[in-house]
Amino acid sequence: MSLKVVGLRRFPVKSMLGEEHDRLECDARGVVGDRLWALRHPDGKLASGKNHQRFRRTPGMLEHRVTYDGEGTPVITAPDGATLRPGDPRVPERFGEGVELVREGEDSHKDVSAVSVVGTASLRALGDLLGDADPVDVRRLRKNIVVETDEPWIEEDWVGREITIGAGGEAEPLRLRVTRRVVRCVMVTQAQPGLPVDNRVLKALTAARGMCVGVHTDVVTPGPVALGDTVTVR
Repeated sequence: MSLKVVGLRRFPVKSMLGEEHDRLECDARGVVGDRLWALRHPDGKLASGKNHQRFRRTPGMLEHRVTYDGEGTPVITAPDGATLRPGDPRVPERFGEGVELVREGEDSHKDVSAVSVVGTASLRALGDLLGDADPVDVRRLRKNIVVETDEPWIEEDWVGREITIGAGGEAEPLRLRVTRRVVRCVMVTQAQPGLPVDNRVLKALTAARGMCVGVHTDVVTPGPVALGDTVTVR
């Protein structure tokens, strides 16, 4: 089986639901617009589905979907259909006193790397660990790029190597350097539209995979990535 891109996702606001795409651009920072915005509490911590030295667990994050409008402004759609933009006074009303929707500054909103990747065989293997007939839904894992693979966990063998995505043509193809495995957290267990709470996911990853699934990558050469693009590991 040749490796190819079969899924692309971008998350405009950290820890909220994002967008599926047929094509995305990557710059030195990663997927353009990915986790570029976040909700920030008055103490400086970012709103998240978990508590951490950088984050504060904030209820309801995975009930809100975010897209960019034509001017590149993030638009949050709440479960009741309300739409929120930066500076909207309803943001602190919904998420806590003093909470603001802020664009990334000197400190990155990303946890570790520029772009995250997972293989379809790993999603199937994780479903097997849970005793399910179907693969684990990639929406739980919040990965940017899903690659069609035929060997479970094969992407972990790419750590320290580069992957090239796309035919290239006259332009330079996207090149990513695989840096490490992705350590997962309680976010993978939480409910979101169409997916119930499932504590089995993190328990299975902890017992069998050291809490890891998928890989982190850094951008070596910026470029586009599209569904159907060939992925070459070097």
